Amino acid sequence: MGKRETLKKIRQMSPEEQKQLIMEIEETACSNAKAYHGCSQWTLYALQEHLNLGNRAVFRASSALAGGVAESGEVCGALIGGLMAVGLAYGRSKLESVETSSEFSEAMERSARVCDGFKNEFGSLRCRDVQKAIFGKSWDLRNPEEKNEFLSREDIDKCGDMVIKKVARLAAEVILEPPFS
Repeated sequence: MGKRETLKKIRQMSPEEQKQLIMEIEETACSNAKAYHGCSQWTLYALQEHLNLGNRAVFRASSALAGGVAESGEVCGALIGGLMAVGLAYGRSKLESVETSSEFSEAMERSARVCDGFKNEFGSLRCRDVQKAIFGKSWDLRNPEEKNEFLSREDIDKCGDMVIKKVARLAAEVILEPPFS
C-alpha cells in the first residue's frame, strides 16, 4: 500500500483509533530515544513506520541532522525528522515553481504549524536552546567531553520523553489532518 492510500485509510479511522495511533508513534519515538542516539532518526523512524512514509534511504539521509544538524546545536534534529515526515507525506513530487505547486504550499503550511507548535512548547527551534530549557544548560556535542557528559546524564530520557514525544505528536497530528485540496 502506498503512502497516499495509507494516509487515506488512517484518516478514515475513528478519532479514538487515530489517538491510539498517535500514542503508538509517540511510544516508538520514545523507545528509540532510550535505545539509540540520533534524535532526527528517532522521530522520523516512528513516523515512517506507523504512517508508511519514505524508505530506508530517507532514514539514512537523516543521520547527519542529529544534535541540531551535525551536532552543531542549531535547529533541533528531532524537529527536522518530524518535518521530513511532513515533507514525505505532502511535499512536492517534482521540481516545479513554488507559485504553482499546491504540494509545496501544503507542505510548507503544515510544516509551519509543526514549527510553531514546537516553538510555543520549547521557546526556540534551536537544539542548544531546547537543552537549556529542559536541562538548565546546553552542551557542545562536538566536544567529546561535553558530549559524554550530556549522554551520561541520569535524566537524559527527558529529551525523549519531552522533546521527541512532542515532535512526533505534532508531526503526526499535522500529517493526519485532511488534505487542503
